[in-house]
This record gives sequence, C-alpha cells and structure tokens, in this order.
Amino acid sequence: MTYKERILKAAKGEWADYLPWVPRIDLWHNSNSMRGTLPKPFKKETSLDEIADYIGGGYHKIVPEFLKVRSPEDNIDRGIGVYRLWGMAYRPELVGVDREVKREGEATLVTYHTPVGSVSCKYIYTEEMKRAGASITWITEHVIKEPKDYKTVGYIFKNIKIHPDYENYLEYQKKVGDKGFAAAFANLSASPMHHIMKEFLDATKFYLEMYDHPKEMKWLCEDMEPYFDQIFRVLADSPAEVIFSGANFDEMITYPPFFRDHIMPHLQKLADLLHPKGKLLLCHCDGENKGLLDLIPESGMDIAEAVCPQPMTKVTIGEVKKAFKGKVTIFGGVPSVALLEESMTDEEFENFMRNLFNEIKPGDRFILGVSDTTPPDAKFERLLRITEMVKAWGRLPMTD
Repeated sequence: MTYKERILKAAKGEWADYLPWVPRIDLWHNSNSMRGTLPKPFKKETSLDEIADYIGGGYHKIVPEFLKVRSPEDNIDRGIGVYRLWGMAYRPELVGVDREVKREGEATLVTYHTPVGSVSCKYIYTEEMKRAGASITWITEHVIKEPKDYKTVGYIFKNIKIHPDYENYLEYQKKVGDKGFAAAFANLSASPMHHIMKEFLDATKFYLEMYDHPKEMKWLCEDMEPYFDQIFRVLADSPAEVIFSGANFDEMITYPPFFRDHIMPHLQKLADLLHPKGKLLLCHCDGENKGLLDLIPESGMDIAEAVCPQPMTKVTIGEVKKAFKGKVTIFGGVPSVALLEESMTDEEFENFMRNLFNEIKPGDRFILGVSDTTPPDAKFERLLRITEMVKAWGRLPMTD
C-alpha cells in the first residue's frame, strides 16, 4: 500500500495496513538549511522531500510554500490574503484596481487604488524570521485603518475574478506522487468574517471593530461572499482529492459562538459541494480546540489537521476522539515540544509516545503527524524513532 493510499484510507474512515505517519518538517528544514545546521548525513542543499524520504513517513503537502515564488506577482497581495502560488488550483485576478508597490528594506508596502478610494498595507520578512524558518511574511500595517476602508476593501474583493488553474495544480500533484495527497489550497481563512479577522485587522482591533462597526463588517462580508463562492466552485471541480480551507481555529480567538455563526456555515457550504464529488475537506486546527470539539464534527470537515494534545493544549487525544464520534479524521497528535530535548528527556519522550499510541488504538481515523510543525531545534533522531514505533506498534487495527 502506498503512503497516499494509506493516508486517504484514514481520511475516509477506512482501514489501511499501518497507521499513516506524516511529519511536517518544512519550518525545521527552512531554518536548518539557512543556518547550515542540517544533521548528518544531509548537506545544506538537501531538499525537503529527500529528508522526508530519509525519515520514512509520507509527504506533508498541505500548507502552500508562500515564499517560494515564481515571480513577485505570486504573493504580492499577501497583505489582503490573496495568493497565486505554485500548486494552487485557481488563480485570482484583481479587476478595476491599480496596485502600487514600494520596497522599504525588509518591508513591502502595497497600496490599492480603486474608484471608491485607496487602502494600503505593509508586510515584512526579516533575517530573524528567516533563521526561525518562518514560511510566511508578517503583516505590520493592516489594510483596514478607518471605517471608510471597509468600502474600498469590499470593492477589491467584489471585483476579483477566480480562474481555474488546474494545470498548475496537476504539476504539484504529480511531484507529490504516491507519497501523500496534494491538498488544494482555498484560503487560510474559512469565511469572509474569518478573513477579516486574520488578514485585515490585528486581533484586538478586530473585536473592537465588531462592536463599533458591525454594519460595515456585515457589508464587507457580503462583498467578499462572491470571492469565496467562486473559489469553492472552482476547487469542487478540480482534480484534487482534498481541499484545504481555514486555519488556526482556537477556542479563545475563534470562540465557539464565533465559530458557529461565522465559520461553520461556510465550511458546511464547501463540504456540500465537495462530498458529492468524492472530495474531502481539511482544516488546519492547530490552536486550543477544547471549546470547539463539539462543533467540529458538525462543521462538515473530514480531516482536522495539526490537532495538538497535552501538554501544549488542554485536551487529550482520547477526548478529541470521543468528541469527533468517528466523523472526523485526526491528523497530528505529536506536540512539537515532544521533539525538543529542553522540554522532554529521552525517557519522557518514550513514555509520552507509548501513551499516545495507546490512546490512538485501534487506530481508525488517525494520521500521525507533528502538531503544528517540527521546530527548528528538534532532536532529529526522535522523528526517526517515531518511524520505528509506527513499524513496531502501528499495524492496523492496533491491539494490545
């Protein structure tokens, strides 16, 4: 059975031969390649996939490579959460908008001129971020600064045209091959309101704006609705088996009423488009999910990726499994701190992993991965040790 077959069976609630093991190592690779600290036998130029092959798991091909661009056009609109990256199955076109770009050292300032006004944003990518392995730039100046900006941003999104880019996606899918599924990227946000929260305002100001300018927010969401609907339709007709829509769910930030009212309806809408076509919906659930556990199974998502248990969050894998009721596949389980010597001794790591495998039993609807990602200073030997554990203890169904 190939890695892809194994992973997709778990995602569909079917039995594979072994527990799928799919470690995410992109940030670890970015940082150690840049610092020249990749462990032996690797060289500085050793690729991500070559190291994944060495570890012995599947390929984690879910989060796009936001910084490895073909041209500046690919991620120039990062400040408004719009991308044209390699491997995406759609391509957005800004219509009726003049874009002005200025580089200021490590920062990029982008101004959007429209018939109803202008808005600007700024994002950075510093040397410190590079050394930490950061895979996306950081927004330092958000696009919404005053009430009149809502109308301008709404105009931008209302006039975006979404074009299928299936050849671009198929190239990506072919490169991944049978080592995993190539998730087709929709958005880091799952809905218009979630997009406003993640991309247009910092967290504190977002909640103040919800109280101070609810009408403007509502109008902006309505203007953005066609953008999301176009993406959903294009991805539903794409060659992808799995669609990735929405990231960073957390009981404090996307608190339960917010998740229920502003995120869940859009996940359900997308799932209703995907499921009749045999496609699966994946969400990047890397926050504190305890307060959301009862909502996630009703959201329509098939795969909750980057699920992180204790000691980094309040939940155990057993609690997550019970709440999901066999409706959602868990992807994750190994908290990143388990790979750090400063957080766990070798003995503590062994004990933690033994307990985790016991919680996973019998192993249905589970893809073992690192939550959220392998940190730059991880002990590489622990990734290899997990591969050994999967071989020794991971034959399905797992029994005592």
